[in-house]
Amino acid sequence: MTMQMPPPPGERRSGYPVRVTFDRNQEINRLWGIPFFGLALRWLLLIPHFLVLMVLGIVSGLSILVTWIPVLFTGRFPEWALDLYELTYRWFVRVSAYFLLMTDVYPPFSGDAPYPVDVTIDAPREINQLWGIPFLGLWVRGLLTIPQAIVLFFLGVAIGFAMLVTWLPVLVNGRFPQLGYDLFGGYLRLSTQVSIWTLLVPVPYPPFVPTE
Repeated sequence: MTMQMPPPPGERRSGYPVRVTFDRNQEINRLWGIPFFGLALRWLLLIPHFLVLMVLGIVSGLSILVTWIPVLFTGRFPEWALDLYELTYRWFVRVSAYFLLMTDVYPPFSGDAPYPVDVTIDAPREINQLWGIPFLGLWVRGLLTIPQAIVLFFLGVAIGFAMLVTWLPVLVNGRFPQLGYDLFGGYLRLSTQVSIWTLLVPVPYPPFVPTE
C-alpha cells in the first residue's frame, strides 16, 4: 500500500495550499462492508479518537481569542496556531476517512505518522492586518464563505444517500468506489479549505468546488 507523505520542509506544492489527499489504491477488508455492522464497529473503535478531537477542538476554539493579536499588530499569522490547525484537521480528516471506509488502516495517535490520508497546509505567515480587527475579521470571512457553505450542504446531502450503497463494493470486491473518493473526499477537502481560511490563516480565498 502506498503511503502519501508530506513534502520535505521548505518545498512548496502547486495548487491550493491546503491539501487533503487520499490513497485511492487501497484494499479494504470485505467484512467492513457488512451493512450497518461495519460502520457501527468502526464508530466504537474510534471513541478514543473522538476524545482527542474534542480536546483539539476546544484548544483550537480558544486560540481564536488570541490569534487576531499578532495579525492586527504585526501582520503575521502565528506559526503555533498554524501547526495547531493543521494537526486538528489532519486528525479529523483521518478519523472521518476511516469511519467512512475510505481506508483500512486505523488512524494513528500521532499527527506526524505516515498514513494514507493526509492534510498539509503550505501557507505564508504574512496577512493583511485588517483581518485582525477583533471579531470583524472572522465575521467577514465567515460571511464570504456562504457560497461554499451552500455547496457543502448539497454535498452533505449527497453523501447521506451515497452511504446507503458505498458499502457494496467494499463487501463485494474489497475496494472503496472511486466515486466515493470523489464525493466524500471532495466534502472533506472543501470543508477543510473553507475552515482554514475562515480561521484567518493566510491562504487564498477557498475554491467553490473541491480542488487539490
